[in-house]
Amino acid sequence: MLLASGEECPVQAFRLGENVYATQFHPELTHAGILTRIRIYRDNGYFAPDAWDQVVAAINASDVTEPVRILRAFSDRYRR
Repeated sequence: MLLASGEECPVQAFRLGENVYATQFHPELTHAGILTRIRIYRDNGYFAPDAWDQVVAAINASDVTEPVRILRAFSDRYRR
């Protein structure tokens, strides 16, 4: 069952059966987590090496509130 979709990624979250869930994003990441991840993968082709400052600025300027909201809602619904 498709649970979330978007224009650039048509399958963002889905469920198989009654209790197997998957996402195409990392809802657990915070600003610090994203910055750590891009620091680790900095030289692996995810962005041009000279774009580092712009990538960090874009991350720092973003509002990362929805992943926490999604995880909280999931937990509230299925912890029973």
